[in-house]
Amino acid sequence: MHRLSLLALLGTAAVALAAEPPARLGLEIGGTTIEVDAGQKFNLVVDGKSQAARIVELPTRRFDEGGIRFDYPRHFAWEHDPPSMWTLDGNNAVLILTRAERADGSTAADVLDGMADSLGGKRRATYRKVSLDTRQGRLEGLEATVDVRGFGSRNEAYVLERGDVFAVLILQDSSDGDAADAVEFKDLRARLAATLEF
Repeated sequence: MHRLSLLALLGTAAVALAAEPPARLGLEIGGTTIEVDAGQKFNLVVDGKSQAARIVELPTRRFDEGGIRFDYPRHFAWEHDPPSMWTLDGNNAVLILTRAERADGSTAADVLDGMADSLGGKRRATYRKVSLDTRQGRLEGLEATVDVRGFGSRNEAYVLERGDVFAVLILQDSSDGDAADAVEFKDLRARLAATLEF
């Protein structure tokens, strides 16, 4: 009886702790630091008057490297392989950005072929044209599904080229056709379309 009650209590505690704890933030004003959890209210004295304040953590972070800027979901893990490759990894979506020398001349097809080879794909993927309408205009790219041991991941590759910028952008949907999981990929793609600058 006590064992069942303890298991029920542990199960309830696990459900209560399922949400990620809020970010801890520090607000520095006039040499004083106020520590606060994101979303927590606190009082701030402005011109001698106490004002209620609250710091809200936004749902995105801002990527700003190598002349390329965009917003991405804040829960994505950040990985940087110096000097010029970044991977932003979500649960079912991945963004890979690689700066290259212009002389490299990589195309979207080259990148997708290389991915398939490195993952040990059994057969060359079939490419389909795809586009991403951004605030700086339409990007034309290629889409392919890379099949490795029966698991397929859909990949889109775009070449970003303007002024001093030459980079390859890869968007990967690893939801394996599950519509519920694909929401993360669609959200990433929509944020990129709305905020990409280079």
